Amino acid sequence: MIPKRFLIQPAWLDFIIFWALIVSGVAVAVILQMELVGYGQPAPIAVGVLLVTLALAGVQVSRSRLIIDDQRVTLRRLLPGNTLTLAPGALTAVRVHGHQLTLVTQPYGEVVVVRLGNPRPLVDALTATLRKERDNV
Repeated sequence: MIPKRFLIQPAWLDFIIFWALIVSGVAVAVILQMELVGYGQPAPIAVGVLLVTLALAGVQVSRSRLIIDDQRVTLRRLLPGNTLTLAPGALTAVRVHGHQLTLVTQPYGEVVVVRLGNPRPLVDALTATLRKERDNV
């Protein structure tokens, strides 16, 4: 089976905190620019802060994925040490509330993620994994 990859975000509170920090980083870059130079040539420090902030946001979006294949369900996070890998049998239920998905697992309890796009394909893939595991038991 070809692994299915889905972009996810952490639970709503973590999502809001992270993106608020990104917006704050952009605001700091604008403030530095206006205080140091004004409307003139871009200040290198302001450009540096802006680039670091946008790079961090890009890395977070690209790293936060839920990957489903035959052997495991993997929740990748920004830092590799925060990655959760589950055997298909460890996933016991999936609950959906709007764009929020709650994965009920044996080793970690409830893991909440947010899918900003259409959550239906992700739910279908997780349900198929659950169904396949129940059929094997």
